[in-house]
Amino acid sequence: MIKTVSFLLAFLAIVVFADPEAPRWPTKFTEEFTETFTYPVFGKFHTKGTFYYDAGSNRYRVEREDGRADRYCGLNGLKFLSKQPCDHYVDEHGDRYLHYPKKNECCFCCAAEHGCGILRSDWQSGATFDGEVEYNGFQAYKWDKKGLQSNLYIETISDNPLNRVMLNMDQQPNDNQIFDPLTW
Repeated sequence: MIKTVSFLLAFLAIVVFADPEAPRWPTKFTEEFTETFTYPVFGKFHTKGTFYYDAGSNRYRVEREDGRADRYCGLNGLKFLSKQPCDHYVDEHGDRYLHYPKKNECCFCCAAEHGCGILRSDWQSGATFDGEVEYNGFQAYKWDKKGLQSNLYIETISDNPLNRVMLNMDQQPNDNQIFDPLTW
C-alpha cells in the first residue's frame, strides 16, 4: 500500500511539475507589434509593425513603419539616414526580400540556405523553459532558445501550444518585439 501511494505521489509530482510542451505556432496568423532595436553606436530606434505568418504556403511578411529599427532594413546603405517603412518578404523558396514602399524599391536580402527562410512553426523546439511570469497583465510562459544569442520568447498559457498567443520575442541584446495579443 505504501509503495502504491509513493508511486502515485511521484507520478503526480512529475505530471504537475513537468515543463509545458514547447511553443508551436499555428499554420497561419497575423499579429501587430512594437519594436525597439539598439545599435551599439547609433542608439535606439522604435517602430510599429505587423507580422504575417503562413507556413502552409512557406511564406511570411513583416512590415515595419520605420526600417531603421531592423537589422536588415536599417543597415542597408543610405536608407539608415531616413525614417521610412520597410517590409520583409520571404517567398515560398525561402528567399528574403526587403521592400521600401515609399521609394518603390525592392532588393534580394538572403536565401534560406543562409538562415533567411521562414521560421519553422516549431522553431522553439529544444528551448529552455524559464517558468511562468506575469507579462503586461497576462500570465505567461517564458522560454529561451539559444542561438547566436539568447532568444527570449513569452507566450500566453495553455496546455495546447497552438492555443497560445505570442507576447514577446527578445533577441538579446538588441532587438525586442512586444506583440499585441488583441490583434492575434
